[in-house]
Amino acid sequence: MGEASTSTVIYGSDEGLVCSEALRTYRMLAEGTDEYNHEIIDGTCSNVSEVEDICLRTVSALRTLPFFPGRKIVWLKNANFFGDSAQAKAETTLQAIAGLVETLGRLPENTLFLLSASEVDKRRTWFKQLSQTAACKEYAKIDTGKQGWETELASCVTREGKARGLTFDTQALELFIHRVNETSRQIANELDKLDIYLGAERRRITEEDVQDMVAISRSGVIFEISRALELRHAHQAIALIDEQLDSGEQAISIMRAAIIPTIRNSLMAKTLMENYQLAPTNYRDFESKVKNLPPEAKSLIPLKKDGTPNTYPLFLAAQKCTKQTLPQIKRAVAACAAADKALVSSGLDTRDILHKLIVTITA
Repeated sequence: MGEASTSTVIYGSDEGLVCSEALRTYRMLAEGTDEYNHEIIDGTCSNVSEVEDICLRTVSALRTLPFFPGRKIVWLKNANFFGDSAQAKAETTLQAIAGLVETLGRLPENTLFLLSASEVDKRRTWFKQLSQTAACKEYAKIDTGKQGWETELASCVTREGKARGLTFDTQALELFIHRVNETSRQIANELDKLDIYLGAERRRITEEDVQDMVAISRSGVIFEISRALELRHAHQAIALIDEQLDSGEQAISIMRAAIIPTIRNSLMAKTLMENYQLAPTNYRDFESKVKNLPPEAKSLIPLKKDGTPNTYPLFLAAQKCTKQTLPQIKRAVAACAAADKALVSSGLDTRDILHKLIVTITA
């Protein structure tokens, strides 16, 4: 944050990080000031008229002199009307925000402003004006829809674990990042639970610890299905699939989110292991060898957003398929193709199709 800035904007989709960083910033700004010089305005609203009222109250607070000599702090907290919602797009909202931004451009001396918000529409003219007068910091959730998210999330979890004096076994870290979602708040909560569970004597997290203590998110169920397939635990995979079907999940979604990617990664990993002597014993060594593969081999590997190979899921698949042969995996691929076609073009029971596929893959 720029020291000369009198306004600070903290926003992003990672609610936990936004809240914690905003509170830390508020305490830093308020240090040495009188509490009667602080005004905290709740920015959560449900309609356009409330937006207008909140902005007017904030502008009034900014223009009012402090009760006692010294710095005045105005915190617009947890604002939810700066994003891309219908409420945020309303003309009344835009005018109210424009008035607030204009006020921020000419704050009275010794008046400091802090805004914490969820989503912010950075395409708006008011944001461009705001970013010229305020120190803006975005905290976004890791995008699990893009290639390479596992590596990014693993680094985040490892860093947060070290801050608590915790380390992970390889399999424990893999299971943890797929059980939790991408929000820092849940990651912190689950690590705190593990911290208490392990106690002062034991500081290394095992796979069993994660299984016992870490709750499974909705996206984590997909990983659990994939993991059961890799370990050839047919009964567990079928039970998880039935649970998802009973809760309203579509069979084709399970197929394309959990089953096909698992078998595809196994095929790529086994092909590279047999043809290019890749051994999944150490991730850094595996990653280095992948980078040095010839172009025809690299074409088999999905790429991350920056164009580099997405090595981490391939490494995990390679560890799991060491006892399978390439012909076995190819038969599983063919079975997936036939089941996928049956799900979208036949009148057969979708549950039966998935059950038969699981038995075929794990047999």
